[in-house]
Amino acid sequence: MSDVGPINEPHYDLDKPMTEAEPIPILSIIDDYEKIAEREFQPLEEDIIETNVFHWNITNFHSLSEREQSPVFEVGGHKWNILLFPRGNNQHDQLSAYLEFADLKDETKDPNKVYACAQFIIIASPPSDPTLTVSQTSFRRFQKDESDWGFTRFLDLRRLFQVDPNTQLGPFVEDDQLRLSVIVRVIEDPSGVLWYNFKNYDSKKMTGYVGLKNQGATCYMNSLFQSLYCTNYFRKAVYQIPTENDDPNDSISLSLQRLFYHLQFNSYPVDTQEVTRSFGWNQSEAFSQHDVQEFNRLLQDALEIRMKNTPADGAIKKLFEGKMKSYIKCINVNYESSRLEDYYDIQLNVKGCKNLEESFKDYIAVETLEGDNKYMAEGHGLQDAKKGVSFENFPPVLHLQLKRFEYDLQKYTMIKINDRHEFPLEIDLESYLSPDADRTQSYKYALHGVLVHSGEVSSGHYFAFVKPTKDGKWLKFDDERVIPASEKEVLEGNYGGELLGGVGMNGQPIMGGIKRITSAYMLVYIRESMRDEILQPLDQHDIPEHLVKKLEMERLQREKEKREKEQMHRYMRMYLVTDQDFKNNTGFDFVELHERSGKPSLQPQSILKDQKYGDFLQELAETLGKNVNEFRLWLLMNRQNRTVRPETPLINSPKEMELTMDQIRQKYLNDTQNLKLYVETATQYQNGKPYFPPPPSNTAQEVLVFIKLFCPDTQEIRGIGRLYVPLMGKVGSIMDQLNEMAGFEQGTPLSLFEEIKQTMIDPMSLTLTFTEAEIQDGDIICIQKQLTKEQIENYRAKKSYPDVPEFMDYQLHKVDVQFIPKDKSNNGVQLQIHKGTKYNDVAIKVAEKLECDPEKIQFFTVGLHEEPKSAIRRSLSTTLEDMLHTPYTPRHHTKQRLFYEILDIKLSELESKRQVKVTLCTPTLKDGETSVIWISKQARITDLLREIGVVKDQETNSNKFLSENGTRRVRVFEAINNRFNREFLMTDALALLSDNPSAQLYVEEIPQEELEMGDDDIFVRVFHYQRDTSRTHSVPFTFLVRKDEPLSETKKRLQARTGLGDKEWSKVKFSIVTTYSAAPIDEADDFKLSDHQFNKEDSLGLDHIDRTGRANRIGGLEKPLSIRG
Repeated sequence: MSDVGPINEPHYDLDKPMTEAEPIPILSIIDDYEKIAEREFQPLEEDIIETNVFHWNITNFHSLSEREQSPVFEVGGHKWNILLFPRGNNQHDQLSAYLEFADLKDETKDPNKVYACAQFIIIASPPSDPTLTVSQTSFRRFQKDESDWGFTRFLDLRRLFQVDPNTQLGPFVEDDQLRLSVIVRVIEDPSGVLWYNFKNYDSKKMTGYVGLKNQGATCYMNSLFQSLYCTNYFRKAVYQIPTENDDPNDSISLSLQRLFYHLQFNSYPVDTQEVTRSFGWNQSEAFSQHDVQEFNRLLQDALEIRMKNTPADGAIKKLFEGKMKSYIKCINVNYESSRLEDYYDIQLNVKGCKNLEESFKDYIAVETLEGDNKYMAEGHGLQDAKKGVSFENFPPVLHLQLKRFEYDLQKYTMIKINDRHEFPLEIDLESYLSPDADRTQSYKYALHGVLVHSGEVSSGHYFAFVKPTKDGKWLKFDDERVIPASEKEVLEGNYGGELLGGVGMNGQPIMGGIKRITSAYMLVYIRESMRDEILQPLDQHDIPEHLVKKLEMERLQREKEKREKEQMHRYMRMYLVTDQDFKNNTGFDFVELHERSGKPSLQPQSILKDQKYGDFLQELAETLGKNVNEFRLWLLMNRQNRTVRPETPLINSPKEMELTMDQIRQKYLNDTQNLKLYVETATQYQNGKPYFPPPPSNTAQEVLVFIKLFCPDTQEIRGIGRLYVPLMGKVGSIMDQLNEMAGFEQGTPLSLFEEIKQTMIDPMSLTLTFTEAEIQDGDIICIQKQLTKEQIENYRAKKSYPDVPEFMDYQLHKVDVQFIPKDKSNNGVQLQIHKGTKYNDVAIKVAEKLECDPEKIQFFTVGLHEEPKSAIRRSLSTTLEDMLHTPYTPRHHTKQRLFYEILDIKLSELESKRQVKVTLCTPTLKDGETSVIWISKQARITDLLREIGVVKDQETNSNKFLSENGTRRVRVFEAINNRFNREFLMTDALALLSDNPSAQLYVEEIPQEELEMGDDDIFVRVFHYQRDTSRTHSVPFTFLVRKDEPLSETKKRLQARTGLGDKEWSKVKFSIVTTYSAAPIDEADDFKLSDHQFNKEDSLGLDHIDRTGRANRIGGLEKPLSIRG
């Protein structure tokens, strides 16, 4: 909303000098409303339906009620009225005035469909002077839930009746009369969502499409997915990949199929986490924005592999692959050098190009090589030549990458180019084809998608405009929301450039020359002659049957769970425990309940709260196949020591039978506890009828105890049954019964322990009575064969636990550990080990599994991205818990991981030595031979070179180099993340080597050119990368930049140094890299690298495909963008 103020306040022409007076126009609300509207209303792209004014002449202001409505008037085919609160609305010092949408009062119109978009100005003026005004301006979409809009604080009530002491204007009420006017401009709404508040917005209902959820910074991915989804031929090809036996968490193909299915049939935004999991991504990738072009290529490459030998084979190439030719053609002799390349997208310059046509012309512009820049033609010497690129064809679906980001050499940073760059709805690309290209098919293209970046380099948001059907409307896909869009919004809104100057709301000027921050960075065009084929709608037959069945089952399951959730208030959770459940328990306590453990256990049941207890007993009897009198139920209670034990049986009285299950729970438990019942089946009979001992009481003579058996040979404990024991009887009196239950011979000596709680397993004296031993109903007695001291020592020697207390301590402190090879060559082995186990004993247990020497196993912690981190130092006091506890792994995880490596030497030797991996590069940096050696920590670089045979005693030169006429002089240098770090002297200690796991040591021959270095020559560091400067690869090096040497000669020396072949070298692009940014080098052969003022941090970057398979990302926590597939 605009500020309060008179219409006739001065307006200034910003282009005129400040000394020049600007006359104040005097406008009348009666005669000049159109001029007022033009000056006050902000210019819009949408068409105007009608602008008109309505005057409400109030003649009895003091007689007005608290809320008044003006007569209804009509503008733009809609009815309106003014809504007035003469003494204020929710306050009492300001007059409140609103514009009300009267169409909603018309009972003949559907309130869910009728709406209007309008700009409006509410104006107050005294009846005698229509030029003395006060106004406020706004705009709104008037609809069902927003029927009026305006100004609660429109005009100070004192100004109605008094002269303003500051302006000397007023009063506005004269003889109890006031004029309230409203200028209404009704605006066309071609998109259907102009000024929509998006409360309860339904994308599916409005557009037929749904959005994608943003995981954090995945808007770039969402925009591409929506573009590909609306490329129906591509979607159909993805559906043709066989995925019947795939897991969506591991299969890109299946996860994309599921994503596309949900986008087609869901009514709500679709989650993409399943897809990113299939990429092998973790949460950090979801919060990192990546280059869309790189992401698209990785995705297409992964899909092409999955499409091999399937009905979809070749679909990616058919849709997206084009061919271009790079050539150098001599002018005066018949010689041409050219190469044909495939492409899946075209990167076009924005800077210096007004529109797409100019960008294409710039791309294929011919450069003349002449003068000092002549071309060396094989067999013809130096020749004048033409150098350029031509297109052999364009693919059916053309992806154009607009180069909106570049490195600014003056500012030393990446900048976004928001220059205006126009692109058409249709374009004919035939003129950009090579003369020899096939022209039998049309190369007219129609715009299908515009992917947009809004914001600056370091931050921003991505969304997409797509036209899904040939004759349909444009849609804006903005993460979870899909809205209709106009052609103006698609085109003009994304050209970039400067905002147009003009006058905004309340006559305030809009400054011209301000750069837009929203601009297109990727365009998708479809060949017009193939639009019908590419955009042909998919039907049910195009979707794999197994996918439909699976997702339909999942949908039905979700609906079932939703219904159950809606009915959940009628149900309660209950645990029903039987003797077999106790026998199945191989751990602590009476039984392992799901609500108390993080592992598989007894699952709860849902029962109706209002079910009668008697009815429940009858149903349970049928389930058990018994009569109601053949079992009784005990309440399982939570004891103070955090154990769960049967405590008291329920009474099957007539009164109890009439209670509901919820009343039973409330009677015996507090509101936060679930009902837990133990089913005791009868084992005693009297007169042919089931008999149960009396319930617990002060006079009870027996108590119910439960027996567990521990076997030290199998290292297992389990429940074996229950007994009623006499309270006054000796503990040793039940030995015969226990031996019978355990299956032992009568008279077998037994050791008894009471399991009080997890940390308290106490031995029981056989001479005490059960009362003296404080045994009560529900207690657990653990038994085992009695062992001699020799037997106990033998078990311990075998790293087994000899008795119940030690075994239960192990159960309490054991942890599942996955031991993974450091090189991840397999999944490793999984062991359960006590977390108090010492380092050496852990090594012994792992070595037994791996069948290796425990002295040669070294363990490593796990990093944030599940990669091997630092080696764990061995010490006598180091426990498994210490080994597992790192900043990346929470201490209490039940399943942990460690990496291991089997060394060539024992750890005891390792303590005095260090492992060094060194690569000898000869005759070029591409030709590397890597050695891994163990060498004394006190050694020097010379010792290392002798160890690998590069030099001999008393030598500094080497005969290991394979160059024909080399210097034979040795350079040793270190690289980190494939970037040059430092050079070493022969006398430097190995202790200076970096401990960074990404560090690599290289040995090379010093080139002859460095021994001939001129005074003005300089050294620059060189590294290799693929597209992104953080995706480094290959061997970096220092390079001599010669003063005034043409780039053509510099390239030859660079190629010789790297060892790259002509074909691979021809694809290398050069850039000057500083910190995290890269600026392309003008590759004209007359360019001199020495002209650049290199800073200490600057490097020369060689951008080409990584053939090593060992690409790195710079920055410890950032992983390279990759897709597992």
